[in-house]
Amino acid sequence: MDSSIKVSVIIPVYQVETYLERAVDSVLAQTLPEKEIILVDDGSFDASPLICDRYAQEYPGLVRVIHKENEGLGLTRNAGVRAARGEYVAFLDSDDSVEPEMYEELYQKAKQEDFDIVMCDVKILYVDEGRTSVISTYTSENVDLADYIANGNNITYSVNKLYRREIWEKHQYEKMLFEDISLIPALITHYPHIGYVPKPFYHYYRRANTISTTSAGAMVDIIQAFRNFLNQSDPRYRDEVVYTTAKQIYWNMYQSRTLFQADFIGLLHEFQKDFLLNPYLQKDKKRKKLLDEIGRKTIPETFICVHFGREIPPSYLEEIQTDFPRGALLDIDETDPRARTLPQGVRRALEQGNTAYAEEYVALKTLYEEGGIVLAPQMRAGLNLKRLRLNRVFFGFDDEEELLAGCFGACRRHYVIQALLDSYEEDNLFNKAFLPLKDRIRDFLILHFQLRMNGRSQLLKNEVQVYLPSVLAYDMKNGENCCKKAEYPVPEGYELVSGKVLKLWSDRLLENWNLYKQERNRKTPDSKPSAPPPPKAAPNQALIEREMEERIQEVVRNYETSTCWKLTKPIRALAKLFGKEGG
Repeated sequence: MDSSIKVSVIIPVYQVETYLERAVDSVLAQTLPEKEIILVDDGSFDASPLICDRYAQEYPGLVRVIHKENEGLGLTRNAGVRAARGEYVAFLDSDDSVEPEMYEELYQKAKQEDFDIVMCDVKILYVDEGRTSVISTYTSENVDLADYIANGNNITYSVNKLYRREIWEKHQYEKMLFEDISLIPALITHYPHIGYVPKPFYHYYRRANTISTTSAGAMVDIIQAFRNFLNQSDPRYRDEVVYTTAKQIYWNMYQSRTLFQADFIGLLHEFQKDFLLNPYLQKDKKRKKLLDEIGRKTIPETFICVHFGREIPPSYLEEIQTDFPRGALLDIDETDPRARTLPQGVRRALEQGNTAYAEEYVALKTLYEEGGIVLAPQMRAGLNLKRLRLNRVFFGFDDEEELLAGCFGACRRHYVIQALLDSYEEDNLFNKAFLPLKDRIRDFLILHFQLRMNGRSQLLKNEVQVYLPSVLAYDMKNGENCCKKAEYPVPEGYELVSGKVLKLWSDRLLENWNLYKQERNRKTPDSKPSAPPPPKAAPNQALIEREMEERIQEVVRNYETSTCWKLTKPIRALAKLFGKEGG
């Protein structure tokens, strides 16, 4: 430590040539003279490294530069901390800025009462919206740590705080997204002597499509971040830590990162005792809703791929690792113990070379025992598949006449999967003729759940969800696809689609448009009818009529809340796909 340096300001730098000068200049303008600026270039390949070097040349002794290979924000901050010589340490993100008085006032506050940490307020500048807001960190300059943890703001921010340098001899950031959430709230619980300056010194520029607002598979790290907070905090503040975690989970589950709802529910299950017994949460009528989720079953993020005598395509593995980095892959071939104990009929099929029949049985058996999502090697999963984990069991249509067996899922030991599995031991046509699993599923759902073979989305007896072909088989460019076939090479810019599904989609668009016009004309009787009125329903058609009315209202809502561009998007996609049938 250099006694002449009061504050070391660490600025991690990565691909920020547009904003970096504003950040550095805001520190150079600080009223505190005894400071140093450490620019840590995390392997940038834009003009950022040159900008860093220029500042170091122009301000020798004040600005230092570290160039390193790309490792992410957390490890870049760690590198800056190791190089810091100041009595206190602060962090500034390279696309943000600070007020000129920030570090002087925070340092003075720290020295007044020998605080370990001093905080300030945050001004958020919503760049795309052209507005600002100030988030106050606490309600009083005298910080009660328990109350601050439970009811304060900005607790997860690294950047609105000044830290005694010795703190960082015991703590460091992890290599992950949401490294702030993982470390800072837990760190604060171990240093209750905290000061606060109620001024919005820190300017946080919030933009769309940044690391904190973009959905990507790696963003599931937020679950681990909350887990670290719960596990690494001082036990004296357990109730407050659990409550503020619950508030963060609530906001993320229902507003910010709804795609990861099943992951958040898994975290609630993991710490259910803490959440169910939390006194703060019991009194919070809004967030208490989370407790209902604890009893909800979700499908594990486990992918079951059974492949006899063939390899899994590299692209299959790459997409699983990219979109589901914390998911599990059960890679099962003919040597796996789960493939050795087979019913007599399945073994006979395998001996006759019908590997697909045996693969389907082993996949079904593994699904029942482990829970998860069966994903055949010829299928490609997308990030939206996470949403389907909120079902207890799901299947999908391949077209109006067939179901799909390449992607389906269920909770562990679900009775529907058990019934399908038991059917392999019976003396029936499926086992005698080695009929494919999709036919077995179809007949089972028709018999026991009244499935209608129409290619439409259906929730059967509030238990079994069956999806459209555009959800689990083909990508129709409508934002709904979770998984699609990849059996044939397709030119870039095109999608694989069967002729039956193309016709189904086209007919559905025309049907929806006619329903919309019919309802619109009914509401405005002066306009000329675009289609003849439907015949009067017979008494035994009451159910059909009611379902049709519900469908009409659904279509009307969709059309009247959509823009013209959004309305024509499926049609434009069909125009692009026409003539490119891949079935």
